[in-house]
Amino acid sequence: MLFFKRRNSEDGSPVKQKIKEMKCRQISYVDTDFSELISDIKSDRRAILKLKPVNYYAVKNQYIMAHIYSNSDLSENYVFFTRVEYEKRTDKSDYFDLETDTVKKALAKVGIIL
Repeated sequence: MLFFKRRNSEDGSPVKQKIKEMKCRQISYVDTDFSELISDIKSDRRAILKLKPVNYYAVKNQYIMAHIYSNSDLSENYVFFTRVEYEKRTDKSDYFDLETDTVKKALAKVGIIL
């Protein structure tokens, strides 16, 4: 048996299991202090609304990418942040739950109206 299929290790996080079936939307935000952003998000989830989206036509060498996962009726939402520098991910956060109203406002800032 030279060739065999590698089994995927069972991921222990229940959040990661949930987001596999959810829709992901990615939003690029202007680069800020990543550790400060994560501490703000941990204390108040509405801190995502303070971030400014990156101008589509601007050069994006350093930015923060928010991956927003939602189910079909937006009753369950999660966000995951990564910091990107020159096309390489330098930092990443944990998954944070978001309220429906917060997700709608964050997506509306970039032109996605739900």
